[in-house]
Amino acid sequence: MAPTKHSAVLVASTPPKHSEYGSMLTSLKSSILNTKAKLGALRPQGQPKVTKTINNSKAITARERRKQAIERHSKVEAEQQKDSELFKPEIATVPSLASHPHPSLSAHDFEVGGTLGRGKFGRVYLARHLSTNYVCALKILSKSQCINQEEEKLIRRELEIHQNLAHKNILKFLSWFHDEEKIYLVLEYAAGGSLYSKLTKQPKGRFDERTTAQYIAQMAEALRYMHSKNIMHRDIKPENILLGFHNEIKLADFGYSVHSDSGFRSTVCGTLDYLSPEVAVMLLKPGKTREYYSKAIDQWSLGVLTYELLVGKPPFEQKSSKATQKKIANFKGNGLKFPGHVSKGAEDLIQELLNLDAEKRMSLDDVLVHAWIVRHTEKSAQSGIRSFSHMLEQAT
Repeated sequence: MAPTKHSAVLVASTPPKHSEYGSMLTSLKSSILNTKAKLGALRPQGQPKVTKTINNSKAITARERRKQAIERHSKVEAEQQKDSELFKPEIATVPSLASHPHPSLSAHDFEVGGTLGRGKFGRVYLARHLSTNYVCALKILSKSQCINQEEEKLIRRELEIHQNLAHKNILKFLSWFHDEEKIYLVLEYAAGGSLYSKLTKQPKGRFDERTTAQYIAQMAEALRYMHSKNIMHRDIKPENILLGFHNEIKLADFGYSVHSDSGFRSTVCGTLDYLSPEVAVMLLKPGKTREYYSKAIDQWSLGVLTYELLVGKPPFEQKSSKATQKKIANFKGNGLKFPGHVSKGAEDLIQELLNLDAEKRMSLDDVLVHAWIVRHTEKSAQSGIRSFSHMLEQAT
C-alpha cells in the first residue's frame, strides 16, 4: 500500500523446493472527517453539497457537547453495523470458493473514488456500492498483468485463503467478481490507512511502547487464528497492515499466504527486511541448505515488526539488498542492538521472537501473555474504562 518502503520478493526454490477517551473521540472525529473528504470524490458531478444552517441562538454547554459526542459515537457504530448487515446479504452470499465469483455483481454496481493503495497487479480504490450505499474498498487486478502461471497462482491463492478468514483483526473479504479484463475484490474499508503510513507520520518516526504493544497483541491474535487454520501469512510488514475505524489492526494482503497441513513449505517469498534466517539462507544458497521452513517465520516477522515500530526501521536493514540478505543469513542469535529508549521488557520480547532456532521461537500464545504486552494492554483497557465511565457520569 502506498506509501511503501519494503519490496517483496518471490523466488521458487530449487527442488524439492487507548489512551484517554478524549483522545479516542479526537481520533474518531479525524477518521470521520478523512472519510467524508474521500467520499466527496464519489459525489456525482453537478450534485450540490448539502450544508447545515448554524443556529447560534442556543449556547451549548460543555456537558451537552460531551453527551452529544458520546451519542454520535454510538450512532456511528450502529450505522457501521447496520451497513455491514445490509451489504453482506447483497454481495457475499455465494460459497467461499475462488471458483465461484458473485453471479450478478459487476463494475457498474459501484461508484469508484480515489486510490487507497497500489499493488503489483493493480490498485485499491475507495468505492460505494450503489444499491446499498455501503462504503468499501475495491481491489482491481488486471488480468493482462498476470503473464505467467506463478502470478495467476498467487491471485487464485489470495482469493481462496482470504475469503475463508473471519477475524476482527483481519480485513474482511466481502465478495469478488470479474469481467474480460479485470478481477474485482470487494473488501472492508480500513479508514485508518496503512500502519506504515501512520508510522512515518509520527514525530520521531516511531510509536511509543504502549501503542506498539497494543498493535503487536492484535497482530498476534490475527496470526494465531491463521495458524490454527494451518495458514502462514509469509509477508508481514507495516504496508500490509491496515487500521480500522477505531485504530484497530486489520491484517491484509494474502497474496503470499499459503495453506499447509504439514506446516512446512519450501518456496522462498516475502519481504527482504522481514525474511527469517532460514529463508534468507535458502535465498543465498539454493540447494545447499535445509530446504523447508515452518510457520515460525511469521513469529520472526512479528519480532522484526515490533522492532521497527519501536525504533523506526527494521533491525537488519543495510544499504543494499545483498548486504541485508547476508546480515540476516549470518545472524548468530546475538548482537542485536537496541536504542536506549527501548525498555528491557520490549527487548526481551523481540529477542524471544528473533530466536535463531525456529522451533524455540516464542509462540503466539506466549506473546499474548508476555509481561510487556500484558502491562501495556491491561493499562490501556483499565484507563479506557475509567475515562468512559467518567464521561458518562458527566454527561448525565
